[in-house]
Amino acid sequence: MADGIFRALGLVLTAGAVMLTPAPSRGGEPADAGLPKLIATGWDHPTPAQFRRHIAAFERWPFQGAVIAPTRTGPDGKEVGSSFAFGRDHWDEAAFAASTADLQAAKRARGGDYFLLINANPGDVDWFDDDGWAQVVDHWRLLARVARQGGLKGLLYDAEPYAPPHAQFSYARQEGRDRHSFAEYAARARDRGRDVMRAVVAEYPNITILAYRLISDLPMPAPGQPDALSMLEGHVYGLCPAFLDGWLDAAPPSVVIVEGNENAYRYNSVAEFDHAYVTLTTRAPRLLSPENRAKYRAQVQISHGIYLDAHGNPPSSPWYIDPMGGSRGARLEANVAAALHACDGYVWIYGEKGRWWPSDGSGFPAWPEVIPGADQALLRAVDPTAAARRRIAALGPEENRLKNASFTAGNPGGSPEHWWTWQNDDSHGKFDLDTDAGAASARIRGVSSGCFAQNIPGVQPGEVYVVSARCRGKGAGAPSIRVRWTDAKGGWTAEDRDVFILPSPPAQPDGWRELIGLVRVPHGAAGIVLLLSASGQRGPSDVVWFDDAVVAPLGPVAPAPAEKDRRPQP
Repeated sequence: MADGIFRALGLVLTAGAVMLTPAPSRGGEPADAGLPKLIATGWDHPTPAQFRRHIAAFERWPFQGAVIAPTRTGPDGKEVGSSFAFGRDHWDEAAFAASTADLQAAKRARGGDYFLLINANPGDVDWFDDDGWAQVVDHWRLLARVARQGGLKGLLYDAEPYAPPHAQFSYARQEGRDRHSFAEYAARARDRGRDVMRAVVAEYPNITILAYRLISDLPMPAPGQPDALSMLEGHVYGLCPAFLDGWLDAAPPSVVIVEGNENAYRYNSVAEFDHAYVTLTTRAPRLLSPENRAKYRAQVQISHGIYLDAHGNPPSSPWYIDPMGGSRGARLEANVAAALHACDGYVWIYGEKGRWWPSDGSGFPAWPEVIPGADQALLRAVDPTAAARRRIAALGPEENRLKNASFTAGNPGGSPEHWWTWQNDDSHGKFDLDTDAGAASARIRGVSSGCFAQNIPGVQPGEVYVVSARCRGKGAGAPSIRVRWTDAKGGWTAEDRDVFILPSPPAQPDGWRELIGLVRVPHGAAGIVLLLSASGQRGPSDVVWFDDAVVAPLGPVAPAPAEKDRRPQP
């Protein structure tokens, strides 16, 4: 391999540990305190009463939250659906007492972030209708109060028009469109958004509002475009930016708003999720007023929607995700993992013709019956470290693709057999086998940036491998694992897909720490290069040891056990 490539390798190795230091998230919480969460949503939304009855069954799935369909008690004592908030009808606060009590009584063993659904329907209130909007604002206020009193994270907002011919955010559907220009409607939509946010914050000052879509459906203006109004006037969601502007006008820093990017329903690659994240963080603010663009970047998180039905539909369906030669479960896992990597706080999983919640007579099967292994796929995507540990615990010695993985064999010069070494040009440290304590381990001393490495050929794009090792250190220096990729000819490839794995705290009593993770082979790669790396050592007394390295295929997504065996319904 060319010497210049090694120089580049050393520079990135030295910087890698710094790049992985947790940074503040864009939603106001430290990144390490707000890892991305999977939120279940779809046609099987439970009511508050169903949520109380079935939360124990739901918590067996790999989610960190869900969406609940609000209800209130009608004059006849029956439950009335209360998510359609954009209407003129009056809601009595006392009618939500039973729903609030059900939410409070639900015994959540795992905590989680739960949201109350609010729809922009029927959407028949013109933006210039003051009396109608007084009711809409009050509906938002009441649902925010129920969410807070019920111990929920906040509201799930759906702007889609489900009650034709009405469409709340379409200028063409407004009663007064012949009397008021689009610009006038946009100004009034901003006023209404400000009123809504003030009412919500008065009830729930630190609310999170997760939306399926805010402005992700809109065409993004090109750089330097002075006025986006012309391209919004004819769009069904053309008034959404103005409404969001009003939210941002009134939202204190304690409020988190989440752009859900429902456009991700058809995404089927890492590049699509990454591109959407960049677009929604850099270009989308141009749809807003200049004074709110910095606030958008500070308080609006980016999420993505995963459409389960598209992963289970036949190829003839317009909503179909190609499994790319693998199983549907494996493709679901890959897409959820890509979405989690390219989001700020949440990924929401939407399903129609399946269920996560007990049916209560709906007739739809559980999702692992529709997509075999769906629950295992989600679990592996959201908690890859746990999946890697399970695989390591069941690993047979013949499954490890590394040679001399425990450093029991040495070369005549004292280096580990089958491992090669590299260090930066200005580094003059030593690599060897340490047998002083009886059990051999690989040792790096006085290396400013360097590694033990081994090539593993014969891998295929899309395959998932568990990678792990143990490490301990003395003095200065940071240990890590770096995974790189080679093509069929042995040259470096997919260098933007390198993976860094840092030691897991805390250390064992003997000082050893775990490095473990999952890696997915990117397009164009035919080989893995495992680098057991050390950086920042200053002298021979600074030492890092490595032992028990593993590179092994994770294996297929396992079908879930029968539902009756694992999910008793109370």
